[in-house]
Amino acid sequence: MIGKELNRHALLIYFALTFGVSGGGIGIVLATTGLDLSPMKPLEGGLLLAAKLLGPSVSGLVMTACVDGRTGLRRLGGRALRWRVAPRWYAVALLTVPLILMTILWPLGALLDPAFKPRNQWPLLAVGLLAGGFEEIGWTGFAAHRLLARHSAVRAGVLIGVPWALWHLLVDCRYNLGAMGVVWPLEFTIVYLSTLTPYRMLMTWVYSHTQSLLLAIIMHASFTGWLLVLFPLTDFPQSLAWQASFALVLWCAVAIVIKGEAAHAGTIRGDGALWRH
Repeated sequence: MIGKELNRHALLIYFALTFGVSGGGIGIVLATTGLDLSPMKPLEGGLLLAAKLLGPSVSGLVMTACVDGRTGLRRLGGRALRWRVAPRWYAVALLTVPLILMTILWPLGALLDPAFKPRNQWPLLAVGLLAGGFEEIGWTGFAAHRLLARHSAVRAGVLIGVPWALWHLLVDCRYNLGAMGVVWPLEFTIVYLSTLTPYRMLMTWVYSHTQSLLLAIIMHASFTGWLLVLFPLTDFPQSLAWQASFALVLWCAVAIVIKGEAAHAGTIRGDGALWRH
């Protein structure tokens, strides 16, 4: 009975565990600073990042072991090593974000303000690899893999994308609430909720075609890494403007993919048909 209930509510338990582990770790770090919202020190920032990343990775491994046992863990490892996929999927995973960012930032920098020009902070690519490697064990390796067994990639992407965005609230609140005050919810909506949701939909679409956790890690690393590398020295209104443009282009990409997949399928045969193999 316990096993059946665990399997039935596995995704809800995964999300609760992810938020609980990350939130608990972040709470411990913040408690050691006395909940001080002054500018963050590097050590605090590193500890917050580590605490946050433990949530999806630990939760994904624990839930996989509890629900599917050693067989599930072996299969998870196999998907993490699955690199034999068509080159076009590597192109999507690696090039989507840098191409969109360059298309937005270079014209703005040339025509409106040099502050929009992308920077080249190459060492920050390592942060993208770290985030992708830890997070996708849970978000894709456990959550997306299970959701795609019952839902289309469209719905699965939304069901993961919204919690994924809200999960970032745990740390973004510490980073920006003190500095932004009442406009912080607007920043969070544009930078996270409106951007991460469509990107997760694209990631889930790629995973539904490849079943490669490795590719999901790469695609996540490309997103985080290139944003950090190219992030321009804009002021707050300018930053919201180009990031809103970035979100809009991602939603347009989702719409194009949906239309293309529907045309390829010929007809949409109910909720589970679109994007499913």
